[in-house]
This record gives sequence, C-alpha cells and structure tokens, in this order.
Amino acid sequence: MKRFRGGFLMFALLGLLLLGFNQYGYGDSMSHTILIGYKEGIGSYLIDSKGMTLYYFTKDVSGKSACMGGCVGNWPIFYTEEVVVPPGMNPADFGEIMRDDGKGQTTFKGWPLYYFIRDKNPGDTSGEGAGKVWFVIGVPFDSIALGSKEGIGNYVVDSKGMTLYYFKKDSPGKSACMGGCVGNWPIFYTERVVSPTGINPADFGKIMRDDGKEQTTFKGWPLYYFVRDKNRADTSGQGVGDVWFVVDPFTFMP
Repeated sequence: MKRFRGGFLMFALLGLLLLGFNQYGYGDSMSHTILIGYKEGIGSYLIDSKGMTLYYFTKDVSGKSACMGGCVGNWPIFYTEEVVVPPGMNPADFGEIMRDDGKGQTTFKGWPLYYFIRDKNPGDTSGEGAGKVWFVIGVPFDSIALGSKEGIGNYVVDSKGMTLYYFKKDSPGKSACMGGCVGNWPIFYTERVVSPTGINPADFGKIMRDDGKEQTTFKGWPLYYFVRDKNRADTSGQGVGDVWFVVDPFTFMP
C-alpha cells in the first residue's frame, strides 16, 4: 500500500527555516522523494531527491504508459514506494500504475513519470521538448498539456488529459456555440495558462462570451470539451459534423 506524507508539520516548516532552499528544490532532499527544481528558460519543474529531472510523455495521455521496450532504455521509469513532498505540494496529486511489463511507476496527476538517459547530472533537462512529445512537469503543472494519438497526432488537452476542441463555425474572438450547443460542448476556461515548451503561451487568450461567461482561446479560437468524452485521452468529438476538431498547436490552421 502506498503511503503519502505531506510536509506541513511544524517540524518540517522549522526545518525549512533552518536549512533554507537546497540548490535543486525546496527543503531537505534526504527526506523528500519529490522536489522542485528551477532553471532559467524553463521555470520550476519536478525533480527527484537527487535533483534529476522528471518528464511526462504525451502518448501516455490515457494514464497508461505507452513507453515500452527500447523506449524505456532511453526514458527509464521513475518509481518511489513512498511519495514525500515539500510544503506547497499536494501528495494526492501523486499515484502509481502497474505497467504492462509488470513494473510499478509513479504518476503525477495521472501522467506516468520518467527520467531521460542523456541527463547525466542534477539540473540537466536535455529531454525537454524531445520529439515534441517529452516534457518536464512544470510547477504549477501545465493548465494546457499535450496528448498524442495514432491517426490524430499531437493535440491539446487540459492538465487531466481531457481533450480540447475548436468549432469551425466560430471565428477568432467569437463563439457561435450557445444554448444547447454548450450542453454538448462545454466551454474550457483557465484563469492562468501554463503550457509546455514549444507552445507559445501568448497564443492563448480569453474572450467574454455573449452568455457572460469567459472562455479560453487558442490563436483567438474558443476551446471546448465534448460531453461524450468520459475519460482522459478520449477523442470522440474529433470530426463530429465535420465542424469539431482537436487542436494541434504545431500545425493549427482552422
């Protein structure tokens, strides 16, 4: 049974005051299995207790690892039996899966965690953006993340892996989906956009809809969920009516 211990106890807070920040993250790396690192150009991101960078794989959008065989040789899995996090982090965000190869793997918000074989030293982030499918786990975690699926390619998802769509009847800055339409295509809105490397945060914005609600946009186009997508990685809205489509941030041309 996995055990979780938060860092909110008084002695932990006292320890932080006495020890201050270590060079890779918050707190004492001897007691925490997950820490937060920082690097100019990347920002804050998850690392292990030794300062080694942790990554997620966009093809794992379903919550199941798609990295097997030779892939694991390049992207070793991260697993810790006990997740211990510093103050400000939620232990409940971490979990574990049993992989198809029979090994356990630690997850963050449902995303399996990995190392990169070319990261030789603490603070290395050479896997960031690799193939446009491997990314560090930003802190706070991306409110916009990426999924990948055969036959679709890359597509934008929220932090929980739920697919986001655009509507061809919309126009930049204006939603045409009102009333019953929103019942089937709920609007997506996040107060703050945090996106993976390679996706320009400036491409995201927001509009005030005619119904008085705010909605997040990508390159001016409003973003939506689909009511029939029940699980992370579902893309049942793709191509509906030939007017609803996923958003590939690298090739988006509505």
